[in-house]
Amino acid sequence: FQHIQTISQEALICGIDISVDEQTLKFQGRHIHKLRISYKSEGDGFQCDALCSNGYTFDFFFRNDEAPKKYTKQGLSPLHSRVMALFDSLGHKFHRCGMDNLYTSARFCKAAYKHTNKVLVHGVARKSGRGLPSTVLQEEVQNRTMQNQVRGTVKAAQLMGDPDMPDLVAVLVYDTKPVHFFSARCDKVQWIEKTRKVFDKAVSKTKKIKFLRLNIVDEYNHGMGRVDIADQLCNVYRMDHWLRNYKWWHAMFWWGFQVLQVNCY
Repeated sequence: FQHIQTISQEALICGIDISVDEQTLKFQGRHIHKLRISYKSEGDGFQCDALCSNGYTFDFFFRNDEAPKKYTKQGLSPLHSRVMALFDSLGHKFHRCGMDNLYTSARFCKAAYKHTNKVLVHGVARKSGRGLPSTVLQEEVQNRTMQNQVRGTVKAAQLMGDPDMPDLVAVLVYDTKPVHFFSARCDKVQWIEKTRKVFDKAVSKTKKIKFLRLNIVDEYNHGMGRVDIADQLCNVYRMDHWLRNYKWWHAMFWWGFQVLQVNCY
């Protein structure tokens, strides 16, 4: 794994947009560090937090390894400490990092910006316990008539006067339910016009339709899936479909081998 990390970081300079998410190493046997994973089709196994750029796995940190004390002593959780360790491998400042609601919080956005590489974090945030200001919080509406009235509602709040975290923005957009975002890369909040192909049954043809999407949502959609691309490529072209109940080091070897293949591609 150290070899994979070393050569992967030497072979690529990450673009401005990166993402951090978990990757799962499937394992069917028994091991003290095996995790029960019911929310992924991959199933049970080992998990790591991975930093990726367009499907290229630049660095990773396994969750069964001890979190870096350098960051836990700063009061960060083991999860956020591992992510900060991933940021250490970046060679440049001001990367824009997309994350899902497992990672995102106001405190972590501030810690990432205070990092040596000043990483700008953006992504979906959970409603409670993540530092969202009360001015952007919105309860989910159950009544269908009221849902149509509140759909499209946008609320935004900007953190000001904090020299350690300039211009952190918290945003709510109400779609089918309220969705909250944090963004350290946002300079404006606006609706943008997008086009999408849909099939028209009346004329039996595919047509392009126009619709509106909030710019922060669009940035998240295009900046978050870089780890998922790496996962998808590893799974589609994997070589170990035929292996069952293999040893833990078999699982780790094949995972690392496939990561290198995808990185080479």
